Amino acid sequence: MEYQGHTLDDFQVRAVQAIDRGESVLVSAPTGAGKTLIAEYALEKCLNEGKRVIYTAPIKALSNQKYRDFTGTYGERIGLVTGDVVINQHAQVLIMTTEILRNTIFDDPERLSDVAFVIFDEIHFMDDRERGTVWEESIIFAPEHIQIIGLSATVANLTAFAAWIRKTRKAKLEVIIEMNRPVPLKHLLVLNGHGIGNLKDLKRLDDEAATPVGGRPPGWHRATEPEHPTRDSARWGPHTWRRLLMDNIQHENRLPVIWFIFNRRECEERANDMAHRELLNLSEKEIITRLFDEWAAKYGVQADKAVAEMRKLVTRGIAYHHAGLLPTLKDIVERIFTAGLIKLIFTTETFALGINMPARTVVFDALTKFDGIRRGPLMAREYMQMAGRAGRRGMDEVGFVYSNVEWPFARFNAVNRTIDGEIEPIHSQFNLSYATLLNLWQQIGKNIFKACDNSFANFGAPEPAAPPPQSIRSSRRKRRGGRGGPHAPPPIPAGGSYRGMVEQVRRRLALLERMGYTKDRELTPKGIFAKQIYGYEIQVAEFIEAGILSRLNEDQLNVLFNAIVFEARKGDWFRPLAKELMRPWKFKALDLVEKTRNLEREFGITTQTKEMDYRMASCTWAWSRGCPFADLEAHTSLSDGDMVRYMRLGVQLQRQTVRALTDYPHFANDPYLAEKLKSAAARVSRDVVDAEKQLRQG
Repeated sequence: MEYQGHTLDDFQVRAVQAIDRGESVLVSAPTGAGKTLIAEYALEKCLNEGKRVIYTAPIKALSNQKYRDFTGTYGERIGLVTGDVVINQHAQVLIMTTEILRNTIFDDPERLSDVAFVIFDEIHFMDDRERGTVWEESIIFAPEHIQIIGLSATVANLTAFAAWIRKTRKAKLEVIIEMNRPVPLKHLLVLNGHGIGNLKDLKRLDDEAATPVGGRPPGWHRATEPEHPTRDSARWGPHTWRRLLMDNIQHENRLPVIWFIFNRRECEERANDMAHRELLNLSEKEIITRLFDEWAAKYGVQADKAVAEMRKLVTRGIAYHHAGLLPTLKDIVERIFTAGLIKLIFTTETFALGINMPARTVVFDALTKFDGIRRGPLMAREYMQMAGRAGRRGMDEVGFVYSNVEWPFARFNAVNRTIDGEIEPIHSQFNLSYATLLNLWQQIGKNIFKACDNSFANFGAPEPAAPPPQSIRSSRRKRRGGRGGPHAPPPIPAGGSYRGMVEQVRRRLALLERMGYTKDRELTPKGIFAKQIYGYEIQVAEFIEAGILSRLNEDQLNVLFNAIVFEARKGDWFRPLAKELMRPWKFKALDLVEKTRNLEREFGITTQTKEMDYRMASCTWAWSRGCPFADLEAHTSLSDGDMVRYMRLGVQLQRQTVRALTDYPHFANDPYLAEKLKSAAARVSRDVVDAEKQLRQG
C-alpha cells in the first residue's frame, strides 16, 4: 500500500485498515519506525470526509511543530490550542496539549460532538508521575462516539492497556505491535579506561575485575585512551574520553550526533569544550550562518547575549539545547538541526520526546539521571526512546549508540537492565484534582466513585479494593467522632493503589465541603468558579473570595500569579522586591494557602496545594513595568527559558481566571476584575514572552 510516496510497512497497513473501518487503534513501535504516518493518514481521511479530528501532544514544542507541519500542507483547516496560544480554535483539525483536551471534556463537551478521532501522540506518557492522570482522565471521560488512535513507544503491558481501553470505552480497538526498527541499532559502551566495547566486554570486566589477559577481544577499539604515550596524554583528565570518542566518531564518519546530558549547565560546557572542532565545510558554514542570522532577525533576538554565544558554536556545526534556553533560540536550533546542518548537539532528554530530530549517532554521557528526588539508572523505555533517535531511515544502514559507563562504579547488571532489559509497563497515575472532582461531582454526584472503578489502577483487580462509598457527610461525622476532636487519618498513597486512590477521592471531597466548594451535594458559587480552573484552582478561588485580587494593581497581580505558579530551582539567586510593594497582601495570600495546607494535613490528603513562592517577584515586577529582557539578569540568575516559562504560566493562569470570571462573574463581586486581569496579562505577554507572536513569526 502506498501513502505519501511511501510503501507502507505491514504494521502501518494494519493500522490504516482499522482506521478505514472506523475503529480505535493502539500502535506500539520503536522510535523512528513511522508511527506518525498513521496519524497523518487518519487526519487526511477526516479532512476528506468533512470530519473533525484532535491531535494531542505531551509538550507544547511538539504541538507547535505539528501545527507548522500540518498548516504547511493543509493551510487554514488546522488550528492550535495550548495554554499559551489559541489559533483558529474552530478548525477542522485541532492540535492541542492533552491538558487542553481534558479541560474541554469537562468544560464544554459539546465542542467535541462532531469529533471523529482523537490522536494521542506518546500515549505511554500516561505513566508520567506528575501528568499521567491527564491521559487517563481523557481516555475515561471523552465522549463514547470518539475513536482513539494511540501512538506508543514499546511498553511491556500493552495488551492489558488495550483491554482496559476496550472495557472503559466499550469500543473495538485494534492492537498493533511492531518490534523491528527500519534502521537497526548498534549499542556500544565507552568503558572507563578500557576503550569502546559492548555488554559482553563489561561482563568480562566484572567477572575478572581487570582488563582481559592477553589483550582486548576483536572489535575492541582504543578510542578512549592513548595508544602510545605522548605529550598530550600527560594532560589526561576526567573529560578526555569525550574528546577521544568524538575523534573516533569523526574518523568513522558517524556524524551527526545527538549527545544526551541530563544537566543544562553541562550541555553548554561540553558544547564549548568542542568549540575548537570545525565540523562544516565552507558551503555548509555559509548556509548555516545565513539561516541562523535570518531566524534571529525574524525573531528580533540578534542582540541577545545567549544568541551571540550560540552563533559562535553553530557556525562550526555545534549547538546545545535544553529547557533553560530562550524559546526562540530553541526554535532556531531545532530548525537548523532539522535542515541537517548541525553535526553535534548536546541536549537534555526533551529533545527525544516526539520531535522529529534524527541523527546517525546518539551518545549517552551517563546512564543515570536525577529524577527530582534521587539519582538512579535510566529506565529501559527512556533509554530506547532516546537511543531510537540514532539511524535515519533512508539514509543510514545502521544507527550507533554509545553509552559512557563509569566502570567499576557502574556494573553489568545495572547497565544491562537499561540497555537490554525488559521494557517497563505503564502504571496508572490516576489522581483527580480538585477541579476535576468538582466537575464530576456536578455531573454525576456520588457516582464519582464509579469513575474511579474505571481507572487503569482498578482494571483486573481480583476483588473490590474499597468498601462501598459512604456519603461525604457521614465521612465528616466519622472524622469528627470521639472526644479528641478532628484528627488526621493515616495518609494513603494516591497512585498505584486502587484502595488508596478511592480513599483520597473521599478525603478531597470532604475537604471541598469543609472549605465551602460544595454544600448539600451541590456546588456552591465558589465551587462553580473553581471547577473552571485547572492546576491552581484552590489558590485563585480563595484569593478572590478574600478580596485580595480586587485590591491589587496590574503589576501586583502579575507578581501574585507568578508566585502561585513559580517553583525555584536549587542554586538560583533572586533580588528581593521592596517590602512596601507587597505588604500586606503577600502575607494574606501566604496565610490562606497555609490554612489550606493545614486542612489537607488534617484530612490526610497526600498531594498538597503548592506553597506560594515569591522569589521571582522582583523579576516579574520589573518585566511588568517594561524592563528590557536583557536587563532582567540584574534581578535573578534564572535561565532565560525558565523566566519565560514561568511568566507564560502566570499569564496562562490569569487567562483561565478571566474565562471563569466571564462565565460566572457573580463570584468575584467585582465587575472590573476580569478586565484588570486582561490588562495585567498583556503587560507580561510581550516580546519574547508572547508565545503566539513567536509561533506566527515562525
